[in-house]
Amino acid sequence: MSKKKKSAPARSTLPVPALVGIASGIAVIVALLWIVGVFGSGKTSTASAASPSAPASLAPGASAPAAPGQPFAGTFHPSQGHTHLDPSEPDDFIYNSNPPTSGPHREIFSDKFVSPTPLPNYEQVHLLEHGNVLLQYNCTCPDVAAALAAIAYEYDSKLIAPNELQPTPEEVQAGEEAGKAVLVAPYPHMGARIALTAWTRLATLDTVDKPKIESFIGLYLANEANAGQ
Repeated sequence: MSKKKKSAPARSTLPVPALVGIASGIAVIVALLWIVGVFGSGKTSTASAASPSAPASLAPGASAPAAPGQPFAGTFHPSQGHTHLDPSEPDDFIYNSNPPTSGPHREIFSDKFVSPTPLPNYEQVHLLEHGNVLLQYNCTCPDVAAALAAIAYEYDSKLIAPNELQPTPEEVQAGEEAGKAVLVAPYPHMGARIALTAWTRLATLDTVDKPKIESFIGLYLANEANAGQ
């Protein structure tokens, strides 16, 4: 008896046009998903960049944080003038910033770049009027004072003779007269821990942020356009 060959399993076949149609549909879906993924993510990042979270509320007179790479310019306070006080006149003027950044003052210079005692308001304003910059701190913090003094020395060392370890009072006052001095002093009468002042400018910090301090100094030190003269 002859054996019948087993027939192969039947294959489900579709007409060629149907297969082409399915493949085309899959390709379209993949392409759409890719487009949505790319441009959808782009829209999300653009929206987040265009709508950054609002900064926290600042205390009166506090400095807005500088964006990365932007100058640390501090807060502008309108000039209160250049009135020179006679020794007999009272020094009870109310300044529009604390520490002061302009206004009536006495024509007195400091004899130290780094002062162990607070500078009177009327002396601070005179120093700023010439184009100098003040770095002041409100804390019992030798580390902060030393860090600020080290920053100031980078600028003040250019004002003294190369062979000297300490500047003379004459060298200090010559630097202040030229508006090229960075001065450091305690100032217990302010709310901020650290304050940077120039003529009509005030910036505050909680810590010694060297890049921001150097940015502030670079903007205003010996800057005749900003100095009060």
